[in-house]
Amino acid sequence: MLNQPKDFWDMRSENYDQTSGGAYAQAYDRTIDRTIPYLKPTDRLLEFACGTGLTTLRLAPHAACVRGIDISPKMAAIAREKATGLPNVEITNTDLFDPCLEPGSFDAVAAYNVLLYLPDLPAALARIRELLRPGGMFLSATDCLGARPSVMGLKKLVKSRTGKMPYVAFFTQRGLERKIAQNGFIVLERENLFPNPPNLFVAARRT
Repeated sequence: MLNQPKDFWDMRSENYDQTSGGAYAQAYDRTIDRTIPYLKPTDRLLEFACGTGLTTLRLAPHAACVRGIDISPKMAAIAREKATGLPNVEITNTDLFDPCLEPGSFDAVAAYNVLLYLPDLPAALARIRELLRPGGMFLSATDCLGARPSVMGLKKLVKSRTGKMPYVAFFTQRGLERKIAQNGFIVLERENLFPNPPNLFVAARRT
């Protein structure tokens, strides 16, 4: 059974770049393109659930420093190896709620392809808001599996219900946008980056 997040993502790390990185290559490109205008050269950026660093390393030139965190030791290890030689990138096997992350210490928090795997999304959004300085930016891209039926959505529904993967949420695009807005953020931009399932990019400012 792989319903424990750490175990599941450790397993997925073995071919994550080839599977998700390949199938979603265009969506990743568009995520980066949408994110960069919201970053400044002086920013301290936290990437929550950085995985193997597919986006982390590409954002590094656009911020003063990037802290990538992931609950999977194997994912973090791969990302750390990729980041060798980049002095402004730090990758750690760290949970979002770890006290080593200090409130108000980041100018921006990025969370790509992770919000749908969080059983308590309001708590995660509250923590992200806490970690941001006033006026800081929250940047996310999330599959919205509840928008309309998809093969991927059906597979994830079956796997999550049978214990082969952890919790999966089935947001609609509007529903996810509302959740972000209801938890202390002003949504500045939203755009769907993928045909089906929709992959919703949201740029939101901490109120």
